[in-house]
Amino acid sequence: MATLNCFSLLTTFLIYSSLLLVLFSYFPEKSVALGSHFETIEITSLLTAPDCRRSFTGTIILHQNSRLEVFHRYGPCSNPGAGSPYNMPSAHDILQQDQLRVQSLQARFKPNSKKQNSQFQDTKEANLPVQFSPGDYTVNVDIGTPGQQLTLIFDTGSDLIWTRCSDTLSSSGINFNASASSSFSTIPCHNSSICTELLPIHMCNEFYSTNDTCFYGLQYGDGSYSIGAFSMESLNVTQTGDVFPNFLFGCAQEIEDDAYSDVAGMLGLGRDTISFVSQTEETYRGVFSYCFPSTPSSTGFLKLGQKDHYPNDVKFTPLITNSKHPSFYFIHIISISVGGVQLLIDQSYLDYPGTIIDSGTVITRLSMYVYTTMRDEFQKQMNDSGYQLATDAVSLLDTCYDTSNHETITVPTISFTLNGNVTVDLNSSTTLYAIDPTLACLAFAGNSDHKDLSIFGNTQQKTFEVMYDVDGGKLGFFPNGCH
Repeated sequence: MATLNCFSLLTTFLIYSSLLLVLFSYFPEKSVALGSHFETIEITSLLTAPDCRRSFTGTIILHQNSRLEVFHRYGPCSNPGAGSPYNMPSAHDILQQDQLRVQSLQARFKPNSKKQNSQFQDTKEANLPVQFSPGDYTVNVDIGTPGQQLTLIFDTGSDLIWTRCSDTLSSSGINFNASASSSFSTIPCHNSSICTELLPIHMCNEFYSTNDTCFYGLQYGDGSYSIGAFSMESLNVTQTGDVFPNFLFGCAQEIEDDAYSDVAGMLGLGRDTISFVSQTEETYRGVFSYCFPSTPSSTGFLKLGQKDHYPNDVKFTPLITNSKHPSFYFIHIISISVGGVQLLIDQSYLDYPGTIIDSGTVITRLSMYVYTTMRDEFQKQMNDSGYQLATDAVSLLDTCYDTSNHETITVPTISFTLNGNVTVDLNSSTTLYAIDPTLACLAFAGNSDHKDLSIFGNTQQKTFEVMYDVDGGKLGFFPNGCH
């Protein structure tokens, strides 16, 4: 009888132990998350410093000397003589401009959006095709013979390359003097197949084409615009030594100056036939990569050219082509994790209507359901770590923390898993957006309409080397590309 009781006790103990083992193994991620899925960062590292700190590294090996230095247009590196970042717009202004860009971009993708008429008689009455508000990252290229160095915003959400044209030369890189170049010519409006490449932004009518010149017109979501002559010129990428004669671009004769007072124009990196990527495809094989620095105080890079080889552990996600919007770079999000905890999100919310990666959008936009699910988990883990939400939300950012009494902040790692089993682990500088030295916010926002496109913005791309192999149809993320 005693043996039976011992056996019963032993059996009960084993069953109880097994139940405990099953119970605790049910939460492996949350246990790990508390230990290894958080990162601590100094608050000052999120802020713009007064001095320029150049950084040139890079994970992907492309042709030597194929790097162009990338500057934040409002940072100290873009104007070394200024020596101060305080001419930078406020965070509120930046977020407002970002919202205008997103709204104009979202409108482009709405099923019932009306195509605007680009044939018009007078500039003041022009109904121009709406493009997107300009981005914040610039590079320098030479245009003309002899070459004139120009500072251009580069943008994966735009296609046309255009510059401000003036009758005077500029030492500041914001004007192109066509009359000083021996290789400049305009594109004829009539009987020209090249002009039709600009559809729907070309204009051939009596008002604009009295001299048989093909004119273009672009209006951006912030109200700025660019109108000028579609032209042909020599473009020289001085860092690579590559010269592209007969390069198609817009010579802007009318622009809204406020949005472009510090730059010459735009370098479009979209996939349209008139983009920089397409026009240089024979040389660079549709391959480029860039790295945005962690703050405007540092520099990044734009690399051009066919890869030589990649590190062995590199993984790529497919670039998806949308037949209705073939110029944009679509990616497919499979799942999202916060602090090692995978969010329970129905795949349909991640699939529809799609996600693009964009160099000009600052804050990543997600469907409202996906965003609130991610935000709630982020807030929970921050609360568990002792951080309380700030009482005031900031513009479109609703999850902010008072950092006035902290030298550091510890945040859970947010991870995006993309098609092809590619996981992008965001660090603190790509998770938080510093409003000022006393307030840091979760750098994501939800779309107001479930039909709105999701956008993977440039804050989440910071310090990654993001490589586009357009011809190969793939996209790579490589950490620690720049600082």
